[in-house]
Amino acid sequence: MKSLKLFLVILLAVGLMSCGKKTEAPKTSDADTKTETKKDYTPQIQLYKLSGVEKSTGSKIAPNFSWDENGKKASLTDLKGKVVFVNFWATWCGPCKKEMPDLSEISKELKDKNFKMLGMNVFQQEGTPKVDDFLRLNPLSYAVIDGNDELVKAFGDASGNDMQAIPVSFIINKEGKIVETIVGSKKKDEFLNLINKYL
Repeated sequence: MKSLKLFLVILLAVGLMSCGKKTEAPKTSDADTKTETKKDYTPQIQLYKLSGVEKSTGSKIAPNFSWDENGKKASLTDLKGKVVFVNFWATWCGPCKKEMPDLSEISKELKDKNFKMLGMNVFQQEGTPKVDDFLRLNPLSYAVIDGNDELVKAFGDASGNDMQAIPVSFIINKEGKIVETIVGSKKKDEFLNLINKYL
Protein backbone atom coordinates (compact mmCIF):
# COMPACT_ATOMS: atom_id res chain seq x y z
CA MET A 1 0.00 0.00 0.00
CA LYS A 2 2.87 2.31 0.89
CA SER A 3 4.49 1.68 -2.49
CA LEU A 4 1.20 2.50 -4.24
CA LYS A 5 0.95 5.84 -2.40
CA LEU A 6 4.59 6.58 -3.17
CA PHE A 7 3.98 5.75 -6.85
CA LEU A 8 0.96 8.10 -6.99
CA VAL A 9 2.91 10.95 -5.38
CA ILE A 10 5.77 10.52 -7.86
CA LEU A 11 3.32 10.37 -10.77
CA LEU A 12 1.58 13.53 -9.59
CA ALA A 13 4.91 15.37 -9.16
CA VAL A 14 6.10 14.35 -12.63
CA GLY A 15 2.75 15.39 -14.09
CA LEU A 16 2.97 18.85 -12.51
CA MET A 17 6.53 19.35 -13.67
CA SER A 18 5.85 18.40 -17.29
CA CYS A 19 2.88 20.73 -17.83
CA GLY A 20 5.22 23.67 -18.33
CA LYS A 21 4.09 27.19 -19.10
CA LYS A 22 0.77 27.74 -20.72
CA THR A 23 1.36 29.46 -24.04
CA GLU A 24 -1.23 31.66 -25.58
CA ALA A 25 -1.90 31.67 -29.29
CA PRO A 26 -0.66 34.86 -30.90
CA LYS A 27 -3.34 37.49 -31.11
CA THR A 28 -4.57 38.28 -34.59
CA SER A 29 -6.38 41.33 -35.75
CA ASP A 30 -9.41 41.28 -38.00
CA ALA A 31 -7.18 42.42 -40.86
CA ASP A 32 -4.98 39.32 -40.42
CA THR A 33 -7.90 36.91 -40.62
CA LYS A 34 -9.36 38.30 -43.81
CA THR A 35 -8.27 36.51 -46.96
CA GLU A 36 -6.26 38.62 -49.32
CA THR A 37 -7.87 39.17 -52.68
CA LYS A 38 -6.14 40.22 -55.85
CA LYS A 39 -7.51 43.48 -57.13
CA ASP A 40 -5.69 43.52 -60.44
CA TYR A 41 -7.27 40.40 -62.02
CA THR A 42 -10.70 38.90 -61.66
CA PRO A 43 -11.21 35.71 -63.65
CA GLN A 44 -13.81 36.38 -66.29
CA ILE A 45 -14.83 33.84 -68.88
CA GLN A 46 -14.45 35.21 -72.39
CA LEU A 47 -16.27 32.42 -74.24
CA TYR A 48 -18.02 33.21 -77.52
CA LYS A 49 -20.04 31.22 -80.02
CA LEU A 50 -18.82 30.90 -83.58
CA SER A 51 -21.39 32.42 -85.94
CA GLY A 52 -19.85 31.96 -89.38
CA VAL A 53 -16.90 30.59 -91.34
CA GLU A 54 -15.75 31.61 -94.81
CA LYS A 55 -13.33 29.72 -97.03
CA SER A 56 -9.87 31.13 -97.56
CA THR A 57 -9.48 33.38 -100.58
CA GLY A 58 -6.03 31.95 -101.38
CA SER A 59 -3.11 29.86 -100.22
CA LYS A 60 -1.96 30.84 -96.72
CA ILE A 61 -4.69 33.50 -96.46
CA ALA A 62 -6.44 33.02 -93.11
CA PRO A 63 -10.11 32.13 -93.54
CA ASN A 64 -12.41 34.75 -92.11
CA PHE A 65 -14.69 33.66 -89.28
CA SER A 66 -17.09 35.56 -87.06
CA TRP A 67 -18.44 35.26 -83.56
CA ASP A 68 -20.89 37.06 -81.30
CA GLU A 69 -19.06 39.02 -78.62
CA ASN A 70 -21.27 40.55 -75.95
CA GLY A 71 -24.10 41.18 -78.41
CA LYS A 72 -21.87 42.49 -81.19
CA LYS A 73 -20.61 40.69 -84.25
CA ALA A 74 -16.81 40.40 -84.41
CA SER A 75 -14.64 38.76 -87.05
CA LEU A 76 -11.07 38.00 -87.96
CA THR A 77 -11.11 40.72 -90.63
CA ASP A 78 -11.82 43.24 -87.84
CA LEU A 79 -8.34 42.39 -86.54
CA LYS A 80 -6.41 43.36 -89.69
CA GLY A 81 -3.42 45.46 -88.69
CA LYS A 82 -2.78 43.18 -85.68
CA VAL A 83 -0.75 40.00 -85.37
CA VAL A 84 -3.28 37.30 -84.45
CA PHE A 85 -2.36 34.08 -82.67
CA VAL A 86 -5.03 31.39 -83.14
CA ASN A 87 -4.70 28.31 -80.91
CA PHE A 88 -6.82 25.20 -81.60
CA TRP A 89 -7.30 23.06 -78.49
CA ALA A 90 -9.72 20.78 -76.64
CA THR A 91 -10.67 20.34 -72.98
CA TRP A 92 -9.42 16.72 -72.96
CA CYS A 93 -6.02 17.49 -74.54
CA GLY A 94 -3.15 17.29 -72.03
CA PRO A 95 -0.54 19.19 -74.10
CA CYS A 96 -3.15 21.89 -74.82
CA LYS A 97 -3.78 22.42 -71.11
CA LYS A 98 -0.05 22.46 -70.38
CA GLU A 99 0.63 25.41 -72.70
CA MET A 100 -2.38 27.50 -71.63
CA PRO A 101 -0.71 29.33 -68.70
CA ASP A 102 2.11 30.42 -71.04
CA LEU A 103 -0.40 31.56 -73.65
CA SER A 104 -2.27 33.57 -71.01
CA GLU A 105 0.97 35.27 -69.98
CA ILE A 106 1.86 36.08 -73.59
CA SER A 107 -1.61 37.54 -74.18
CA LYS A 108 -1.23 39.83 -71.15
CA GLU A 109 2.33 40.85 -71.99
CA LEU A 110 1.53 41.74 -75.62
CA LYS A 111 -1.91 43.33 -75.14
CA ASP A 112 -0.59 46.81 -76.02
CA LYS A 113 1.43 45.73 -79.07
CA ASN A 114 -1.09 45.24 -81.91
CA PHE A 115 -1.52 41.63 -80.88
CA LYS A 116 -4.59 39.46 -80.33
CA MET A 117 -4.80 35.89 -79.09
CA LEU A 118 -7.81 33.68 -79.76
CA GLY A 119 -8.38 30.17 -78.45
CA MET A 120 -10.49 27.80 -80.56
CA ASN A 121 -12.15 25.00 -78.64
CA VAL A 122 -12.67 22.12 -81.09
CA PHE A 123 -13.17 18.35 -81.19
CA GLN A 124 -15.49 18.24 -78.16
CA GLN A 125 -16.05 14.62 -77.12
CA GLU A 126 -18.85 13.12 -75.11
CA GLY A 127 -17.93 12.63 -71.47
CA THR A 128 -15.23 15.30 -71.49
CA PRO A 129 -15.51 18.64 -69.66
CA LYS A 130 -17.67 21.24 -71.33
CA VAL A 131 -15.72 24.30 -72.39
CA ASP A 132 -17.53 26.72 -70.06
CA ASP A 133 -16.98 24.41 -67.05
CA PHE A 134 -13.33 24.01 -68.05
CA LEU A 135 -12.81 27.79 -68.29
CA ARG A 136 -14.37 28.40 -64.88
CA LEU A 137 -11.69 26.17 -63.37
CA ASN A 138 -8.92 27.34 -65.74
CA PRO A 139 -9.52 31.03 -66.47
CA LEU A 140 -7.60 32.45 -69.42
CA SER A 141 -6.61 36.03 -70.20
CA TYR A 142 -7.72 35.73 -73.84
CA ALA A 143 -10.98 35.07 -75.64
CA VAL A 144 -12.07 31.54 -76.50
CA ILE A 145 -14.39 30.75 -79.38
CA ASP A 146 -16.39 27.54 -79.32
CA GLY A 147 -15.34 26.29 -82.76
CA ASN A 148 -16.49 23.48 -85.03
CA ASP A 149 -15.31 21.10 -87.78
CA GLU A 150 -16.01 23.68 -90.49
CA LEU A 151 -13.51 26.07 -88.90
CA VAL A 152 -10.93 23.28 -88.54
CA LYS A 153 -11.33 22.38 -92.23
CA ALA A 154 -11.10 26.01 -93.35
CA PHE A 155 -7.81 26.52 -91.49
CA GLY A 156 -6.55 23.12 -92.65
CA ASP A 157 -7.27 23.98 -96.30
CA ALA A 158 -5.69 27.44 -96.03
CA SER A 159 -2.55 26.31 -94.22
CA GLY A 160 -1.99 22.89 -95.79
CA ASN A 161 -2.13 21.28 -92.32
CA ASP A 162 -5.13 18.97 -91.93
CA MET A 163 -4.99 19.14 -88.11
CA GLN A 164 -4.91 15.44 -87.30
CA ALA A 165 -3.69 16.33 -83.81
CA ILE A 166 -3.90 19.28 -81.44
CA PRO A 167 -2.71 21.67 -80.19
CA VAL A 168 -2.12 23.51 -83.44
CA SER A 169 -1.50 27.24 -83.48
CA PHE A 170 -1.37 29.72 -86.34
CA ILE A 171 0.27 33.11 -86.42
CA ILE A 172 -1.52 35.47 -88.79
CA ASN A 173 0.38 38.59 -89.80
CA LYS A 174 -1.04 42.12 -89.97
CA GLU A 175 -2.13 41.57 -93.59
CA GLY A 176 -4.16 38.45 -92.75
CA LYS A 177 -1.72 35.83 -94.03
CA ILE A 178 -0.87 32.62 -92.14
CA VAL A 179 2.88 33.01 -91.59
CA GLU A 180 3.48 30.28 -89.01
CA THR A 181 1.83 26.91 -88.34
CA ILE A 182 2.89 25.50 -84.98
CA VAL A 183 2.07 21.82 -84.47
CA GLY A 184 2.25 20.58 -80.90
CA SER A 185 2.89 22.27 -77.59
CA LYS A 186 5.67 24.80 -77.14
CA LYS A 187 7.13 26.79 -74.28
CA LYS A 188 6.52 30.51 -73.74
CA ASP A 189 9.88 31.67 -75.08
CA GLU A 190 9.50 29.56 -78.22
CA PHE A 191 6.10 31.12 -78.93
CA LEU A 192 7.41 34.62 -78.24
CA ASN A 193 10.38 34.15 -80.60
CA LEU A 194 7.95 33.35 -83.42
CA ILE A 195 5.39 36.05 -82.57
CA ASN A 196 7.98 38.81 -82.20
CA LYS A 197 9.14 38.32 -85.79
CA TYR A 198 5.82 39.77 -86.99
CA LEU A 199 5.01 42.47 -84.43
